[in-house]
Amino acid sequence: MLPLSSKQSSDISFPSRRQIILLGGLVLVLVLLAFGPSLFGEFISWDDDLLVFENPVVQAMTPWTLWKIFTMYDPELYIPLTFFSYQINYLIGGMSPFVYHLTNILLHAGNALLVTGIAYLLLRGNRIAALLTGLLFAVHPLHTEAVAWISARKDILSAFFFLLATFLFLLHEERPSQKKYAGIFIAFLCALLSKVSAVTFPVMMFLIVCYRSGKISRQDVKRMIPFFALSIIFGVIALYGKSGQMGAVHPLEIFFMAARSIVFYLQKIVAPVSLSIFYPFDAPIAFTTPAIFVSCLILGALIVASILLYRRVRWPFLSLLAFGILLAPTFINYRRGFAAQDVYFASDRYAYLASIIALLMIAALLERGMRRSRGPVLLATSAIVIVFITLSFSQSRLWQGSIPLFTHALSLYPTAQTAHNNLGTVYYQKGDLENAEEHYKQAIALRPLASTWSNLGTLYRKQGKLQESLISFREAIRTNPGEYDAYFGLGILLSQAGKFPEAEEAYRRARILDPHDPGAPLNLGALYVQQGRYAEAVEQYLRALQIHPHYPNAYYNLGVVYRRMGKMEEARQAFEHALKYRPDMGQAEVQLQEMRIE
Repeated sequence: MLPLSSKQSSDISFPSRRQIILLGGLVLVLVLLAFGPSLFGEFISWDDDLLVFENPVVQAMTPWTLWKIFTMYDPELYIPLTFFSYQINYLIGGMSPFVYHLTNILLHAGNALLVTGIAYLLLRGNRIAALLTGLLFAVHPLHTEAVAWISARKDILSAFFFLLATFLFLLHEERPSQKKYAGIFIAFLCALLSKVSAVTFPVMMFLIVCYRSGKISRQDVKRMIPFFALSIIFGVIALYGKSGQMGAVHPLEIFFMAARSIVFYLQKIVAPVSLSIFYPFDAPIAFTTPAIFVSCLILGALIVASILLYRRVRWPFLSLLAFGILLAPTFINYRRGFAAQDVYFASDRYAYLASIIALLMIAALLERGMRRSRGPVLLATSAIVIVFITLSFSQSRLWQGSIPLFTHALSLYPTAQTAHNNLGTVYYQKGDLENAEEHYKQAIALRPLASTWSNLGTLYRKQGKLQESLISFREAIRTNPGEYDAYFGLGILLSQAGKFPEAEEAYRRARILDPHDPGAPLNLGALYVQQGRYAEAVEQYLRALQIHPHYPNAYYNLGVVYRRMGKMEEARQAFEHALKYRPDMGQAEVQLQEMRIE
């Protein structure tokens, strides 16, 4: 059988600093060649709004925003360190997508270097196989989503600290020290704070020890206890954030979808074509469904074969086990959306860490082939790298904008309701209302979700089709009585129609459904201003500022009301706060100038 390494000695010679710098330069160049187009991409209308450009907590770094990122979910995941990285990006470049994309590029290049180092230590100094592993990881098309999508920062940042912890652990195994042990723990904690899927790290520690020594000692268990304790703590935090989703999943469904996703990822690692931002699964989740049946057979065959080989060689079984464990935290994510009606069997970024295992196997095969027939295998390896770079470059271009990205997804999955809905939103934001309406209607024809009805209602309101807008919002509420956007949009529509009591009720309902959104109290305050109910308006604006203390619109509106009430000092302070948090807010400056003249 093929060994993972041709060198079994534990005496490993480490590369020089010059060699590491040269390797880093090579990796960075290849990463830029593969994923360079993403640097010039825009924010994607798929979580980028929720996490970045409409998220107030990342658009400032103050005691309040720092406290907020460590006490909130996203809304499902606990990712404070990821939010902190967005805050740093905002301080450097504001809302320029380039800074966010560049950070992802640099993180991925760093991850590729760490993968090379980990492979080097795991393969006991086999430089060729380690280099191949790192290079394949650096340019693999399956990683495009993690690199090119700003919202995937949590995956790529968590992976960085996960890989750093793994690298330090392997160094600690070679030359133990308390500093390395502390470094492992800190890196692991940072990985968890970036995304909780890093909880699998202690299990990977066990597998590494088992691979290298063939057994687990009592001392091994003892030194890993703190890591398992940390995993349990963060696992509880994660389950709380996923509590709504957990009730919609079934153990047997999890098993079937896990088999489907494992086989799918293995397939895409070998042949990374027809990649998409999502992979909808419209068939029944049952053993008799062909895709699931075949996946179970393939996975079962791989498991049986690896077990039969275990006495001769450990690495096939341990590698397959590691691959599954690294993917395990993603297995419950197959149901999403309202009432968990949307089913997806995979996401490219989920395989970011697990792909290392398969690429390590491929690199070991190529290295062995080079020892037997250097020229042809070297040529084949170069061809693989070039093909991967070409595919990654092409895929990165799709990620430059929401329209090409979702249009491509529809070319692969024509019945993807989410793609039509998102395209409708993108066209609406660009002012192309005709295309937006067409995609919203196609999405509703495929599946009439409340969110799409609400989007259509907003579009009709902008077109001045008030009756159609009202019907759409009512339909959204009928479909899902908990649809916040429908009540919010209905409040705007009724307010414009002069139906103040009904608008007030809609805003109050929206505020109950999402007490953490300052939009409802802000609009409710504006509604009270229209009726001359200034004291009640002040109360709502202050409520909005309790939710978001740095909300310039709330400060501005508060200043206007205070000025009408004759409270000039309070008005001046409110306008100054508005300018503090949005220096380009010209209307606040105008208000202050008028007050100075008065």
